[in-house]
Amino acid sequence: MIKVIESRNDAVVAIEVSERITKKDYGDVEQAFREAADRYGKIRILIMVGEYTGFSWDAILGKIEFNKEFYRYYDKIAVVSDRKWMKPIIELEDRFIKADMKYFDPEQQNEAWEWITQE
Repeated sequence: MIKVIESRNDAVVAIEVSERITKKDYGDVEQAFREAADRYGKIRILIMVGEYTGFSWDAILGKIEFNKEFYRYYDKIAVVSDRKWMKPIIELEDRFIKADMKYFDPEQQNEAWEWITQE
């Protein structure tokens, strides 16, 4: 599941990823991304990874469709997780996408917020 959660900063879309992700989940955050893109011309995302258990096959297609629409607006993406295996994946993705991406451990949540709001 992907859901929009309360953000500490109006210019940042904060989302929580937990349980199993499906294609439907992308529709649940689409409005928040659209509003950020319209208001700021860019999208900054803070992702809190909870009890993530994986994704359905239709979620892969959903992610491709979703990113195709919003990719050009991505500016910064902070991922807060206790799943250490995500760190090298995020570091690799950071080299191939337009947005700056960075991994933070849960105890670094304040640093993640500082980083995501810096110009």
